Amino acid sequence: MKKKVADTGNFWLTVETPNNLSVLTGLVELSSSIDIHTFRSLVEKRLLHLNSFRERIVEIKDKKKSYYWTEDKQFDIRTHVQSVRLKSPYDYTELQKLMSDIMSVPMDMSKPLWQFILVGKYQDGCAIIFRTHQCLMDRVDLIRVLRKLSDASENKAKKPRPNFVPPPKNKWTFFSETVLEKTRSCIDVTQKTASALLSSCLKPFTNPFYMIEKIRVGMGNTTDRFSEIARLLFMNADSDTVLKNDLGPNKYYAWSRSFSLKRIQLLAQATNSTINVIYISILTGAIKQYLKSRKNPIDYREIRAITPVDMRMNPGGYSGVIQFGLIPFDLPVHIDDTLLRISEVKRRIQNLDLLPDAASAFGFLANLGMSTQTFSQKIAIPFSKKSSLLMTNTQGPEQTMFINRIPVENIMFWLPRIGHIGLGTTILSYKQNVRLGIVCDNKQIPDPQPLIDAFEQQLARLIELVPQKTSFKNKMPRKLGPKPSQDRSKPIAVDNLSGEMVTLG
Repeated sequence: MKKKVADTGNFWLTVETPNNLSVLTGLVELSSSIDIHTFRSLVEKRLLHLNSFRERIVEIKDKKKSYYWTEDKQFDIRTHVQSVRLKSPYDYTELQKLMSDIMSVPMDMSKPLWQFILVGKYQDGCAIIFRTHQCLMDRVDLIRVLRKLSDASENKAKKPRPNFVPPPKNKWTFFSETVLEKTRSCIDVTQKTASALLSSCLKPFTNPFYMIEKIRVGMGNTTDRFSEIARLLFMNADSDTVLKNDLGPNKYYAWSRSFSLKRIQLLAQATNSTINVIYISILTGAIKQYLKSRKNPIDYREIRAITPVDMRMNPGGYSGVIQFGLIPFDLPVHIDDTLLRISEVKRRIQNLDLLPDAASAFGFLANLGMSTQTFSQKIAIPFSKKSSLLMTNTQGPEQTMFINRIPVENIMFWLPRIGHIGLGTTILSYKQNVRLGIVCDNKQIPDPQPLIDAFEQQLARLIELVPQKTSFKNKMPRKLGPKPSQDRSKPIAVDNLSGEMVTLG
């Protein structure tokens, strides 16, 4: 029996190109090895009861493309759970190269769209590479997969579960709960308005000014959202750098060393900001440093990042419509001073609290009534030309996870990019430590390691600037700023982070 693919999954199928695959990637490192037969049995026992893992996509061409889920009667777990070995198990760059080679290959659309690759020997244990097409995440979210694969799923007592337990508020998303709550409250209005505007907006869609006027009239007094939609449609592209180069098929994966989450919290406290402000500021400084090393002028320029926002009222369920938003955020790469950059990032995030419609604008356009293919080609892909990177932040488990009684040492995820965006950054926490992961296109960033190094160097520079002996319990220091006699930070030569995950589908 065939089931139609929901609009969110449809979106990811239509937006995919050979040079920008809609594939989500995960990496799990274990402290000791597990053999392929044991791991296959584990996957079969803990995951294959989910129908999504046994179904494939079929495309039916009528008046328009339609995608359906159907059972794969030729399903063979050996196709989906495979093993490889590294020549040098203690060389992390070899694992990165393996991932880059695997992830640059499109998924086989004739089979269920998921795959585990067990790296039999890595460091003193092993590694598991997981990849899945983003359309599958419309049905089973990635963190649910990881938790079901872990031992906790077997050890839990069988008791009724609520449909949705809200994640901790205002702690881990890049933008405050004010933005997210007000964004989600717009959904009902958005969908009703979209339905009312359908007949009048679709025919003259080639005239964006006509569409804007129809939206304005249909939305009545919701001027904030209207102005954000107009701003989204007519937004200028950000600065032209190597991050705007045309994409190729090859992608590179890399990650930083782990660093203490407590240290980040102390830095946020000392600078009167938040951990997310610190993350974005360090990333901004790293991009600035990297672009300078590539001889890209960045004075008085800005690099735009987009951040996905889950707009579902109940993130555990899927309604079939596209319910994610994209918040554009300009990174102030033109600011040299580290502390001034933190202050500016903080100011820009606070401004977003006053403009919650920034996220719902994209969601409104997605549900305007146009076909998913029209939305992908007319809105999403052109929108991607105006930004340079995808930026995400995820809270992972605070306690150690176990798979087959083996401790999980590290976790990292990379979300797919859209259209012309080749660079994706993920900041993920696990066991009170934080790591940066990046995925990049080789035509934009031929070697990702200098960007990782720049991130670590920017963090080290901030640690040097912020007093480490301040008593944070008894005294909250005033906001720090550069000393009058202090020279502005000069660029240095480049040598050489589960809980509820924010997804797109």
